[in-house]
Amino acid sequence: LFGPQLPEGEDSMDKKQAALLTVIGGAALAIGSFLPWGEIFGISASGMDGGDGWFTLIGGVVVAVAGYMAWSGKPLPMWVGWVGLVVGAGVAIMNYFDISGVEGLSVGMGMWLMLAGSVLGIVGLLMGRKKA
Repeated sequence: LFGPQLPEGEDSMDKKQAALLTVIGGAALAIGSFLPWGEIFGISASGMDGGDGWFTLIGGVVVAVAGYMAWSGKPLPMWVGWVGLVVGAGVAIMNYFDISGVEGLSVGMGMWLMLAGSVLGIVGLLMGRKKA
């Protein structure tokens, strides 16, 4: 029920790597909130301009904090990281399809960073699961 534990056993390094991937994924999701999500005619807009960036920012921070707490040996319940990831990645994915569906509107660097961060967050959280 709890997030990645960091035992002093042989898989301790795997847990640290999982926690680090989770932190990096959450940070990328949060930072991408401020970068351009889309561009048209040389004008770009970030998620913070439209309001959805707050969801990706908060989701990314929650994921990064969950990873950091696992790294420090005081893990939060696993569901905390997953909730942050589902919210942040879900909003990012929905906006990606909204942006890519508009002719002439190109997907910006912030969106790509958030999508990559979402993948890293998923990998980190899956790696950090307790083995039965």
